[in-house]
Amino acid sequence: MRIVFCLCLLLPLLFSGCNNPAQSDLPPVYYDVGGFVNRQITDLSARKPLVQKAVQINRERSQQTVRTINWQRELELFLQADINKPALRSSYNIARPDSLTYRYTLKNSEERLTVRSLLVKVDSVTRQPRRIEAVLQTSNPLYASERHLLLESGPTRTGWQVNHYKLYGFQKLSFFDKNEFAVEARIQ
Repeated sequence: MRIVFCLCLLLPLLFSGCNNPAQSDLPPVYYDVGGFVNRQITDLSARKPLVQKAVQINRERSQQTVRTINWQRELELFLQADINKPALRSSYNIARPDSLTYRYTLKNSEERLTVRSLLVKVDSVTRQPRRIEAVLQTSNPLYASERHLLLESGPTRTGWQVNHYKLYGFQKLSFFDKNEFAVEARIQ
């Protein structure tokens, strides 16, 4: 009885330690969009730059110039576009049309994933992203959405910074009309 009790205690510990360290130490397969966007969120939150922002929902449009923005929430979709995760290592086709462009497209067998495509164009000198484009799609019997993302950045006197971003797309709930949206912002 004691042996069974000891085995019951030790087996979970034994199996919880079964981790493949080689897999967690593998180099990233895709461009680190998440790392770049997180650095931008930190920088923009600290600097509080002036932002000209236009928002359109269906036919209703508004414009404003603001300095106080929750950058974590504002750039959340760009974080969602980060495909550099261990579970996604073989989910995307990789193309390099030139030495400055990374193009990732979802493989046909992976249609359940949200990020359909990702394009990253980097600067020839700094290797920082000049342009990030992504298409995100979600679909199930109750809900469908499609979001197109564009983020542009470049050199400033304080370093490399996002200077323009645009999001547009739609959301559709079953039994309701489709809601189209667009957000565009220029950072001073």
